[in-house]
Amino acid sequence: MMRARVSLSLAILALAAAPSTADEPPLSGGGEVADLPSDARPLTDLTLGNLFSEGWSDPWQRESRETPSMALLRVLTSHLAKRFRVDYVGTDVANNPKFDATELTNVIMAYALNRRLMVEITGTYQWNLPPSGIGVNGAAGALLARFQLVDTATQSYTFQTKLVTPNKSLGQTQTSLQYGLAGWQDMHALLPALGRFGLYGSFQYESLLGPRKAGAATNDVSYDISLAETWTSPATPVFGNFTTFLEAYATTLLDGATAGKTTVSLTPGVRFWFLPQSSLTVGVDVPVSHAPTFHKAARVTFIQNF
Repeated sequence: MMRARVSLSLAILALAAAPSTADEPPLSGGGEVADLPSDARPLTDLTLGNLFSEGWSDPWQRESRETPSMALLRVLTSHLAKRFRVDYVGTDVANNPKFDATELTNVIMAYALNRRLMVEITGTYQWNLPPSGIGVNGAAGALLARFQLVDTATQSYTFQTKLVTPNKSLGQTQTSLQYGLAGWQDMHALLPALGRFGLYGSFQYESLLGPRKAGAATNDVSYDISLAETWTSPATPVFGNFTTFLEAYATTLLDGATAGKTTVSLTPGVRFWFLPQSSLTVGVDVPVSHAPTFHKAARVTFIQNF
């Protein structure tokens, strides 16, 4: 049954990866979006100083960068986009007598309204697989708004807020409200010897609202530091902007019976553009903290820009 669901997820990715028939300009050095037309005016740097005066009436477009600012697997994204995204996560569960594994698929549509604001809608379906017998499965959804705080050739920062509905079929009863800050720095601009090297970071606070079991946490924070090195040019066939990365992700519970508990995992992975507007990202979460809730989690993300 698990193989059937994995095959279905991969089939979705294959269908979504079909080349677009739209008249799309080529990728930029940033590897995420198209270059500006040659006759377009230079992009104005977006900063906190011009937060209320610049970018709100400009059509969305991204900086063309030497080092890509990318959407990775765990760290919050520090840029806006127009894209269709599919995530698959297969988790080998640990220390849980009820489940051996879980499988999750996200289907995401993101649309930047201008250079300052992006909205995103997510549909999620999850399967919980017990040691024997029939598992349970169900759907949930999420809405997100992301604001571009800073966007220059070498830096990018965003603030986002997200609402996630409970997956009631899996017994969830709480709605999640999340507030996050994400950033990216082109390290090549500071230390050219590093090559096309990007430094990423994010911090997120989550509040869970609604009925809960006694002792369950209702507030937590998560944080991430990620490093990424890009080895090929955007024009390289099949492996355009081939990038290796390592993410260090942690979550700390702020209340409940296990307040203060922190879980940490490392996620090595790769990302590359196999078509001009289509990318694939693959990685594996490996827990490094005491008494983890999983042995490993495999992640695959497909992105189609438009």
